[in-house]
Amino acid sequence: MQDPDFLSSCIDVSVAFWVGIVDGVSQNGSNVPRWMTEPPGVDPAGVSFGMVAFGDAAVPVLKLWTESVSSRCPLRTLRARRADESALAVLHCWLAEARVGWRLMLAGSEVDVLVARSEVVAYGAVEAEIRIYVTSTDRKRVYCPQCRTVTEAVCVTGQRVACEGCGGSLRVDTHVSRRHGAYLGVCD
Repeated sequence: MQDPDFLSSCIDVSVAFWVGIVDGVSQNGSNVPRWMTEPPGVDPAGVSFGMVAFGDAAVPVLKLWTESVSSRCPLRTLRARRADESALAVLHCWLAEARVGWRLMLAGSEVDVLVARSEVVAYGAVEAEIRIYVTSTDRKRVYCPQCRTVTEAVCVTGQRVACEGCGGSLRVDTHVSRRHGAYLGVCD
C-alpha cells in the first residue's frame, strides 16, 4: 500500500512548481521534472541572491550566475560537495535573513537540488524564489511507502532498488515528492 502522506505531496508537472521545467507533462503522465538543458538566467526582479553549487560540475554554473548579478545586489554563494547537514544549515541561515526580493539559485545533481529545494520550501521559501539547474540525474532518492525510509541509489525510473530500511524491493516510480525530494518507490 502506498503512503497517503507521500502521495499527497506528489503533484502534476502542469502545476509548474518546478522552476526549470520545460512545458508540461510527459506522455506517460509522470511528474518527473524535465530539467532545462541550459542554466536558467538570474531573475531580474531579484534584489538579493543566494547561489549554491553542489559538486564540481556545478561550479561553472555558479560562476555564470554570479557574473550576471548586479554589483548593487547582495550576493551569498556556497560551494558544497553535497546537500548535507552543513550545507542545509547555511541555507537555513540565509532564509532566516531573507527579505522580499531574495532569490535562491541551486545547481548540482538532481538528488542534491531536490533535497535542498525540499528543505528550503519546508523552511518557508516559495517556488517563485527558487531557480534550479541540474548537472546530472544518475543518482536518485527513493521513498519507501512501507517503512518511510529514503534510499539513495544510482538508478533510473522503472528500475528496482533495495530499501535501506526494510530491505523491500522498490520499483522507482515516475512520481516525485516535493516534500521528500524523492521518487516514490512502489512495492509491487
